[in-house]
Amino acid sequence: MANFLKVNAGAAGTGVTQTLIPIENIGAIASVVNAANVTTIVIQMANFQTVGTYTITVPGTTGGATGATSATREKDAVDALNAALTANPGGVVSTLAAVPALLQAPAAQSGEQGRVVITQPATFAQYTTCTYAA
Repeated sequence: MANFLKVNAGAAGTGVTQTLIPIENIGAIASVVNAANVTTIVIQMANFQTVGTYTITVPGTTGGATGATSATREKDAVDALNAALTANPGGVVSTLAAVPALLQAPAAQSGEQGRVVITQPATFAQYTTCTYAA
C-alpha cells in the first residue's frame, strides 16, 4: 500500500489540480452515492490530526445509450478506490483512476466469430473536486 492516495482534483475555484490523501489516516469510506449524474465519494479520516472528511466528486451520465445505472456508477467508483488503496505496495503515491462515463458498445452480433466492431468507445470521467472539511 502506498503512503498517499492522489486525486487529480482539488477544491473548486482554488486552482489546485491534485490532492494527496494520507492513506494510513483513512478510517472509513463513509459513502459512495450517485445522484443527478454526479458520483460523490466521502472518505472519513480517523487520525487525531486529520479528523474530518474528504469529498470527491466525478460527473457522469447514466441511462440511455450509456448502459450505466446509478448502481454501476457507484460500483465503478468503489472499484477504482479499492484498486488505488491496494496498489503500489511500498510506494509513495497511488493514483485514483478515472471511472467510466460512457460504456463501450459493441455492434449487434448475429453469430459472427472473430473481431467485434465497437460502435461507441468507452470514455472516462475526470474528478471535478476533492475537498476537505474538518
